Amino acid sequence: MNFMFEDFSTRENFIDCDEILDGRGRFQVSPMINTMCRMMLPSDLIMHDNNNYLISVGVNGAIDNWAKGFGLSGKSIFDYLSDNYLAKLRDGTAMFLIDFSLEGYQEEWLFSFFHDECRRLSIPPQAIVYVTGNMLVDSQYEEWANNRSVFARIKCLPYALFEEYINTILQSSKVPTVDENIEYKTLKKRTGVKNIHQVWTFNCPQKRPRLHREKFFDKMIEADILDKGLCSFPSRDHYILGEKHDKDWQFYMGRIHADYALKSFVTVVSEPQYYDRELSTFTSEKVFKPIACYHPFIVLGGKGELEILKARGYKTFSDYFDESYDTLDDTERMDAIIETLKYIHSIEDKVSWYESMRPVLEHNFNTLVENSSTPDVAHVELEKYYKEYFDE
Repeated sequence: MNFMFEDFSTRENFIDCDEILDGRGRFQVSPMINTMCRMMLPSDLIMHDNNNYLISVGVNGAIDNWAKGFGLSGKSIFDYLSDNYLAKLRDGTAMFLIDFSLEGYQEEWLFSFFHDECRRLSIPPQAIVYVTGNMLVDSQYEEWANNRSVFARIKCLPYALFEEYINTILQSSKVPTVDENIEYKTLKKRTGVKNIHQVWTFNCPQKRPRLHREKFFDKMIEADILDKGLCSFPSRDHYILGEKHDKDWQFYMGRIHADYALKSFVTVVSEPQYYDRELSTFTSEKVFKPIACYHPFIVLGGKGELEILKARGYKTFSDYFDESYDTLDDTERMDAIIETLKYIHSIEDKVSWYESMRPVLEHNFNTLVENSSTPDVAHVELEKYYKEYFDE
């Protein structure tokens, strides 16, 4: 694959855009292409004449902002394509990849926007590749295109970017094994020391306020289980062991909560998207953190996230607690998770219960490492599409 960048040292395009979005530039390096380039030899990245190219750009934040420039310049993302880039896209010697894998937001109008822009600029839709953290995007786009009898189609790629990201952090982090989890959780019983650390039924760290997180916090209070968990929610002045969440988002995103895993028996993963109307199931870094710590997890996120993880080789915990919540609509999913937490809290010998999950916990840890050491399925699919498009 050949890549085209305006700045090869940073692997960026649209470098003259000075618009600021959420404290960062409107456009950045594509996380997916950056990862693929790191896996290649320097000679593979040299731009040669008379070749086919992939033009990439990374985007983040609200889709209205990065796509349409809403609240910024009002310029479409496509307006930043240079005359040279446009010419190559029109004559079939380039592809344009828009990488939104840092987030999982989805808007009903997005697919129409891509096609409208292709018509406006005489770009074949097949030259557009849209990468996103929304793991439903390919099936959503297929349904959209089928319903409208659209035959010239863009390429939509769901990409679980954060799997490799967490494995990278894992290389320099100390995480507890299954045995170390058990040793910590039984220390008080083994030593008889009364004032030794407490072990909670679950942990549920939540930082940024979102509607579903507000409701889940309230439901934990109503069910009388909030104090059974190691919970945080700064918007309600509720912190884990007095820890103040006063650092920037990058600190929390890049931290594996090994201490939370040691001090609890299951992790509640509070994903950014939850409601069915959000049209997204996003596997963020949050779900891979308990996996890295040999910890069972429950996902407070979009419907079907457990099935997505299974498709990537992971095992879940239906043999140990009810996971039917993953198939329920958002009106029922949260209540089902609360009931599951109440059930787990009622288990008398939680240490033996946790230890019985050893095969699944070790399998998941190994899957995280293995998946991160080989090209992601999205990388493979992109390379395949690239070769098909350029008939290589």
